[in-house]
Amino acid sequence: MSKTWIHKSKSFKEADAFDRWFWRRAGAAARFEAAWAMVSTFLKMRGKPVAELRLRRSVQRLKRA
Repeated sequence: MSKTWIHKSKSFKEADAFDRWFWRRAGAAARFEAAWAMVSTFLKMRGKPVAELRLRRSVQRLKRA
């Protein structure tokens, strides 16, 4: 079960600083999971199949160094 965080800010600057601190502390995996959950929720709200959801894997150009 995940924890729920509540943070009250007195200004937008303070809220932005907390958001940055929180997501840095959460790590890359948590950021990816949160983004994926938002996309899944969006697709469900639009009535689109979430099962077909995947990352785009196209490459436009490769350049060797």
